[in-house]
Amino acid sequence: MNDIVRDELIESLAELRQALPSMRFGQLVANMATVARGAVAGAIWEMEDDELLGAIRWQLQQLSARAAGDVEPSADAIRRI
Repeated sequence: MNDIVRDELIESLAELRQALPSMRFGQLVANMATVARGAVAGAIWEMEDDELLGAIRWQLQQLSARAAGDVEPSADAIRRI
């Protein structure tokens, strides 16, 4: 992973943490692994950093759309992020 992706991943995790303050950090990562890989054994272990970043971006879009009262992005949107 390059430094640019690493920095963006950390910044995105911080943004997601602020958006969901009642969720523990481990819960955030576990939930994003499920978004990225599905509810399969080993999802957290096997998840690549770019997959985690894509999942976080998708979740932030979901939260933003809900806050704005917009239609939620489709589940396939994560693949385009």
